[in-house]
Amino acid sequence: MPQVVREDIDNLNAVLTVSIPKDDYLPLFNTELRKYRKDARIKGFRQGKTPTGVLKKMFGKSVLGEIINKMLQEQLTDFMVNDPTEILGQPIPSDSQEPVEFDVKDLQDYTFKFDIGLAPEFEVAGLEDDAFDKYVVEIPAQMVEDEVQNLLQSNGDQTFPEDNIEEKDIVTFDIIELAGDAPKEEGISHEFGVLVERMEDEMKEAVLKMKLGDELKLNPFQLEKDTTEKYVRKYFLGLEEDEEAEPVAVGDQFQAEITKVSRVAKANLDQAFFDKVFGPEQVSSEEEFKAKLTENMSKTYNAQAEALLFRDIQKRLLDSNALALPEGFLKRWLSVSNEDLSPEILEKEFPAFADNLRWTLIRSKLNKTFEIEVSPEEVKESFKNKIRGYFGGGGVTPDMESMVESMAERMLQDEKQVNEIYEEVSSNKFFEAVVEKVPLADKSISIEDFQAIIQKIEEERIAEQAAAAQLGEEE
Repeated sequence: MPQVVREDIDNLNAVLTVSIPKDDYLPLFNTELRKYRKDARIKGFRQGKTPTGVLKKMFGKSVLGEIINKMLQEQLTDFMVNDPTEILGQPIPSDSQEPVEFDVKDLQDYTFKFDIGLAPEFEVAGLEDDAFDKYVVEIPAQMVEDEVQNLLQSNGDQTFPEDNIEEKDIVTFDIIELAGDAPKEEGISHEFGVLVERMEDEMKEAVLKMKLGDELKLNPFQLEKDTTEKYVRKYFLGLEEDEEAEPVAVGDQFQAEITKVSRVAKANLDQAFFDKVFGPEQVSSEEEFKAKLTENMSKTYNAQAEALLFRDIQKRLLDSNALALPEGFLKRWLSVSNEDLSPEILEKEFPAFADNLRWTLIRSKLNKTFEIEVSPEEVKESFKNKIRGYFGGGGVTPDMESMVESMAERMLQDEKQVNEIYEEVSSNKFFEAVVEKVPLADKSISIEDFQAIIQKIEEERIAEQAAAAQLGEEE
């Protein structure tokens, strides 16, 4: 019967020798030829009567190749599944492999040699070293107060004042294009709204002194801050223009009348407001409301702080576990697996690939140590939580749960989505397990200093990407 023998070259490299005796493949070969004889329509012979010699000459080599290749892949797969050593990549034909010719006139035993890469044996170091800093972002009281005022504004009722204008108001102008001091013949007329606080300072100062029904002259191209000519022509002047046609000529002087002032009056800081923002029976006082806001703000920054912590843990583990890899084998395997991969690109990208592989090995080792597993039920529940999030999380009613269940079942049929969710759940469980094992030191930090750290990391990432792109262009 076919046999696989492993010969270790060193701790990281081995050679597999796969032997396929003639007696094992010959019955299959003859069976396949008989199938060809039954079905083949060959000129000069009746169907089912083609001589074996003719069949071997016409189809034998390809039939034999398919049978040997199938048996070879079965043996390699069986070895990969059952060998206790962790194998990196996939077996690739050994450099010492002699060319194999399938000669149906001289059937013989076949031997194939494959190189394999072995994962290094190691125990994870670095988890019990110095404590990791866990940033705790301080939420300023003024920031909470500002958010209270924003929520009061956004949850208020719309009003239409007539006797004054404020910065948060939306003012609607009815404009007419002028020629001198008189309306321009066949000139542009349009009505649009603009937020007062977005106006240029001089125009804002003038409008804040006006009221409903007042008139003024304005240049729409200098009305709002940080706008574009294209935006003004479309939204302030109502010009729907063909980009390929010549633009309509427009002046810069218009007569404008304030035809509407829209204002959202602030809500009252009462129980109805609390219930509207956080749901019924969540908070019952201004103090509790601000505490809940602070908690929610902290969650956002805490997620970023945990990402930084995970980054630091990953870096220390990589630094503390400089795992040796079968680099020669891995480079050959990558080249064989990616025909378009040039030697220059391979050398440039291999260090990052090696670090990712080392991290995969470290994480796999710790997953076994912490007994981390992801069940199908956890994957499904993660899908359901994402779907609930589309409806605002806690806003899903019991009647909607059947729809959530149905949508989750459909998503489970998408292998790509399942793999993504599986990885997400696995990563979260891994992080939670690691955090329980490593020493942590809470470190209070201001929002400004924390954001500066995030900004620096982002700038470093962008610089690394730019350097890599530049290197690629030079090559």
